Amino acid sequence: MRKILLLIICLGWGSAGFGQTASQLFAKAKTEKDPNVQIKLLTKVISKSPRMADAYHYRADAYLNLGKNKLALSDYSRTVSLRPKDPFRYYARGLAYQKMGSFSLAQADFSKAISLKPAYRNFYLARARVNASLEKYEDSLRDYQRYLGKRKPSAELSKEMIPVYLGAYRYDQAKQLLARLSEAGDDSADLYFWTGRIYSIQNRLDEAVSAYSKAINRDASHAQAYRYRASAFKDMGDKPAALEDYTVLLKLQPEAIFYNRRGLVYEEMKQFKEAAADYTRAIELMPKWAIPYNNRGFAKMNLKDWNGAKEDLETAIRLDGSSPTPYVNLAGVYWLSKKDRKNTYDNLDKAVRRNFKNFESLYDEDQKGWMFKNINKTAEFRAVLYK
Repeated sequence: MRKILLLIICLGWGSAGFGQTASQLFAKAKTEKDPNVQIKLLTKVISKSPRMADAYHYRADAYLNLGKNKLALSDYSRTVSLRPKDPFRYYARGLAYQKMGSFSLAQADFSKAISLKPAYRNFYLARARVNASLEKYEDSLRDYQRYLGKRKPSAELSKEMIPVYLGAYRYDQAKQLLARLSEAGDDSADLYFWTGRIYSIQNRLDEAVSAYSKAINRDASHAQAYRYRASAFKDMGDKPAALEDYTVLLKLQPEAIFYNRRGLVYEEMKQFKEAAADYTRAIELMPKWAIPYNNRGFAKMNLKDWNGAKEDLETAIRLDGSSPTPYVNLAGVYWLSKKDRKNTYDNLDKAVRRNFKNFESLYDEDQKGWMFKNINKTAEFRAVLYK
């Protein structure tokens, strides 16, 4: 008898849980902190009420928190199909696209949200940010202005807008924001970094270096300040300083583009082994990027590793056949290693067909003239270039 009573109680408990309505389960899911548990609850809600848009919306949020982007987008899209006139459904999906780096899709969703509720300012702010990511700087600035109306931007928003003004070549407006921040007591690394960027754009390199240095003094891990100070040093001809900054930058951001750039500095310093090593690291990080193959091929030419140079340059051509530079370098390999006129001219012809225009560099010993010594004095060499 006791066993029967316990069984009845257990069945009662089970049926009580099973008997919860979709609304009750949804209310519980909204207060749940664990996204995995939340997903399970919301899945039950959806099974009971498959047209409850909010259930899909909350489940999409939970999926996004777990990094399950495809599932999140599927649920956000379901909410859009269930509530096609609700601007906040498009806004939520747009934010998800933005988080995933799909800026064009995010822009489309924010634009749809704006068309449905044009008075809601935050939609413009969201679209301003994705337009900036798409390098549509004028569009971005218009949306920032719609968001602000007659209000002045906050300090944080000012810092966000400064690079957009620079991208739109509106240097005076960028300076105004920087001046306003400075007057308000801002002494941050970012303020000096963006000041440095303006000086760099204006080719005021000494002042740019000074501004970047102030940024670094305030934040020793400011990677962008090292990046642009290195570039300024390189343009000023201070290669050891540029090399030092790129080395610090690579500790902060060990990315292919920066290994390639440090390799170029080593190359200018005639340290071709070090340059080749940096290009190799760039290739390891981005094996489908043609540029470091071309650069390593050029470094190997200088090291007289003809087979290695040829292999790298052919790989660069295979990855990006539109660039003329690997063809010029490959022509140099054929001439320097074998005095092979046919392949030298064939590759120069291919470079010309790909819009190579810097013919003077092929006669200048300090540029690429050293690769074509003697042959560049012939009429047939000139004929290939100027036909």
